[in-house]
Amino acid sequence: MLTLVNEAAVLIRDARREAGLSQRALSFRADVSYTTICRIERGRIDPTIGTVQKVLSALGHELEFSLRPSPYIPQLGELTDAWSTDRNGQEQPDWTRLRAFLDYLARNPQLSEAAIRARVPSSGSTFMDNLLAGVAEKVADDAGASRPAWTKHIGVLQEVWRGMGTPRMRESAEATTPPQLAARNIFIPVASLWRPAPS
Repeated sequence: MLTLVNEAAVLIRDARREAGLSQRALSFRADVSYTTICRIERGRIDPTIGTVQKVLSALGHELEFSLRPSPYIPQLGELTDAWSTDRNGQEQPDWTRLRAFLDYLARNPQLSEAAIRARVPSSGSTFMDNLLAGVAEKVADDAGASRPAWTKHIGVLQEVWRGMGTPRMRESAEATTPPQLAARNIFIPVASLWRPAPS
């Protein structure tokens, strides 16, 4: 079956009009019932490929198929294991994997909303759950899209998380943390994850 009913409707309706035929005349020429032609053109039924080919053939057209790879859409949920615990017991993100995800979206911004929409499973780390929720919120905000509903269910981190560094480095990190992460008590400089936009 064709998956997009409206595409079959448009194909047949446009080809029929181009041929200057009425629905009844097409029905007779294609040996397909008038009711079926009407229902296809209104998008009320999902015709078989055979029916579409038969109708288009009666109009002097061929139905042609081709395959093309669909774009890879990374999923934020693939990063639930992108963290570890350091020797001091503090949870640390896998910076490389997070940056790779965000770099891919920066190069393919049209995929941003699809990459963050699906609910992200629990990572086993409250810190990581919050980090991923904050990333999703920033990606959505940057894309001008609505924030994914699942982020509302991630309770804010109770203890503030700051990366390693001197007090001055931490102060700088706090000043440059995206507000979406700061709202979750995570302080990471924006440049640690998001590369500056090319000028």
